[in-house]
Amino acid sequence: MRRTTLTLIVLVALTGLAVAAVSSASTQRRELDKPPSQCPCNGGLLGGPEDASVVATSSHQVKVRITGANNGQEVTNGGVAGIGRFSAAGAITDNGTAVAYRTLKAALITLRFVNAGAKGTITFVVKIDTNVGTSRWTITSGTKAYKGLHGKGIERENVDYTVSTLTGTVWR
Repeated sequence: MRRTTLTLIVLVALTGLAVAAVSSASTQRRELDKPPSQCPCNGGLLGGPEDASVVATSSHQVKVRITGANNGQEVTNGGVAGIGRFSAAGAITDNGTAVAYRTLKAALITLRFVNAGAKGTITFVVKIDTNVGTSRWTITSGTKAYKGLHGKGIERENVDYTVSTLTGTVWR
């Protein structure tokens, strides 16, 4: 069996960010037909642990915690309901300021969280159906590292509505 040295350079660019992985290994010819494995840099995410805000085309788990964005007023007209902080973990890692806007129409509460962090701004819209008790979120826009990011999941709040936790998946 013939042994050969293989040097592989992979360059992936997403939203202006690039990751280069270089691998050099002594390999037998038959191993070249094996499918590539997941990127080991961040559990399969492109961008590595230093920039986990960049995700591949498959979906990845995310958890966003928003605190202090409820000023205690029952805003119903789409105005500012409060200004607080957010922190994100998982496929998105960032933290910063969160501004909450609130609308009430019949049994539907709409919360729009505009979160500005070091890697960009990301907007989550939460639709709460008070008749059936469901609370679902989607990503409606993003800038910089979050441009083109999509996502959905569920939202949960603590008893006095001062902490919202969004869990779900994001993808490009």
